[in-house]
Amino acid sequence: MLEVRGLEAGYGGIVAVKGIDLDVGENEIVTLIGANGAGKTTTLKAISGLVRARAGSITFAQQSIEKHQPHDIVRLGISHVPEGRGIFARLTVYENLQLGSYVQGPRAAVEDLPKVFDLFPRLKERASQTGGTLSGGEQQMLAIGRALMARPRLLLMDEPSMGLSPLLVET
Repeated sequence: MLEVRGLEAGYGGIVAVKGIDLDVGENEIVTLIGANGAGKTTTLKAISGLVRARAGSITFAQQSIEKHQPHDIVRLGISHVPEGRGIFARLTVYENLQLGSYVQGPRAAVEDLPKVFDLFPRLKERASQTGGTLSGGEQQMLAIGRALMARPRLLLMDEPSMGLSPLLVET
């Protein structure tokens, strides 16, 4: 489903990752493990189009995506839960989740919202609250829920358990 070959990416004049090869098949869970600064976040950002690949190739579902814009990559079926959550602090929980479904349309929002609320009941309780007033763990739930609203075929998660209760991480 995802094939990364010889990926090189970075920031300004600094190369953060070089020579990355990675394969992710259908229904696989793949974990990138490494020390702080090893390039895990940059690799995920390059796959999702948030950082430009300087060299190498990124192929998703038989389609080259390394030159695509992030919104086009989401339309193809890749959602990214960034480190640090990246929620919209002034929007409500409900509005944040609706934004996650923009590529699928309004019908998907109606169909998928109950699924996210089943997965994260706390978000249902907080639906009318602004994202910035949530606890760190609740914001992480919101970021994951928003990504799921796009109905991704591939979900990229950077530090997914950051701020979550150990009990929730185990489920």
